[in-house]
Amino acid sequence: MMMRFKLALIGLSLTLGQATHAQVPMEKMLKIRNDKEVIVGTIRKGERKKIKEKFNNPKINEKITNLFYESLQNFLSREDKQCELRLIEVIKKNFEAAKIDSSEEGLQDIFKMLRVTNAIDDILYDILSGVNRDFSELGVLKLTGKPLRISFKRKKLIKNNNLEELFAGFKEWPDESSRCSYQEFVFIKNNVRNKDNRLSKKKSELKHLVYRAYKENVIDLATFRKLEYLRSESFLKDRNYWLQDYLKVIFNAKNKMRPIKATYVVRNLEEEDDFSSERIRRFTRMTRRQLLYKKYDETQIILLAQVLQKSSKRMGTDPDTISSVPFITQEFQTLNESGERDTYVEKIELDTQSQYNLARRLLRKDMTELQMMDIFIGIRITFEDIVVAAYETGYITVEDIEYVVKYDDLWNPTTSNFEKVVGFVGTVARMGSIFVPIPWNIPTSIALGIAEGLILNTRKNGAENDNPATFIE
Repeated sequence: MMMRFKLALIGLSLTLGQATHAQVPMEKMLKIRNDKEVIVGTIRKGERKKIKEKFNNPKINEKITNLFYESLQNFLSREDKQCELRLIEVIKKNFEAAKIDSSEEGLQDIFKMLRVTNAIDDILYDILSGVNRDFSELGVLKLTGKPLRISFKRKKLIKNNNLEELFAGFKEWPDESSRCSYQEFVFIKNNVRNKDNRLSKKKSELKHLVYRAYKENVIDLATFRKLEYLRSESFLKDRNYWLQDYLKVIFNAKNKMRPIKATYVVRNLEEEDDFSSERIRRFTRMTRRQLLYKKYDETQIILLAQVLQKSSKRMGTDPDTISSVPFITQEFQTLNESGERDTYVEKIELDTQSQYNLARRLLRKDMTELQMMDIFIGIRITFEDIVVAAYETGYITVEDIEYVVKYDDLWNPTTSNFEKVVGFVGTVARMGSIFVPIPWNIPTSIALGIAEGLILNTRKNGAENDNPATFIE
């Protein structure tokens, strides 16, 4: 499994180790509650209805929710390796002791209830439901009987892969305490070399190596069956994030940058703007927030959010910062008739629109500088990522994002929500200029920022937008 390079930045300790190798306080566990995703994207509407009918007693739901949090708390506090399959085992034991259905189907319904009631979010639900299925299937696999013979004519593949070393982690099946089967399998998957001795992602080559390892007695039949399940049927095939990485973001980045003077309180999450929960493309399940967790770790998310925070300070919209009106000064030394030079200093106070435009240009500069950092090598930063990171860290709220749509209603009350967000900058351009009256607020500036970030077609010629009152375009 690839290791990510971390930087010790911004005076924060961003390691899960400090939070999980000691007793995890319940206050921290409650950060797992969903306050970011407006839409339940992982459970169909019909299923949600059935779950609400099945779990219709609030007191029992609260008992189950608290028991789940306690189980996760116990797991994080006591398990050094924190193997995901072990988590399901801990949950099952605790629920069995409380005489609550802990079968695969029972736990699956409980996880659905936790999601529907916002006790967890879509990301954690995906992880839990997938691991729950794997835990159950690995426990009932038929481990006897010879496997189907595979024709093997790939001598170079065998030559380039040392089976003893590659499958060393499965001489004995991992105990999910000192060693994790998921991590051991991913190690194999990420280190398969093809006939050209290059790292390979081909499923067929991994399939042949697993079979060859069994035929050469590197692994036994039971291990072969389990590895075949992990290779072909487990949700490991489509995984985008791991439990440990998810919890690092939750404990060390989520809501870490909430302004001290933040006043907005979410009362009904379902009624808020669903920007972070929207799918990134039409035919994919992945949302903007899920993409954030897939692309970035907790340190990177904080750094992304700080870009927008810095831009808000420049605009004079950060609630915790008093910002002076920006100005530009230029010094002139003019030669006079006596041969001496007179000094003249011109001070130009920026108008509101110029201040915003300057902040926007500097935001782009900050994005470029961030992109050049070693910690972001191989990752393409987008403005949407910065907005969602600011939302995840609590610097902006669902109200701020929602303002994009409401703001454009002033000019385009009949356009769809998608057209409003995508076409916002075009609307502003047609008006010639936009003036945001002081005192500004975060929603207004973020509205402008999001619209600027989501515009699909950049203007090649800005002459039509010239305004004599605004000199920074």
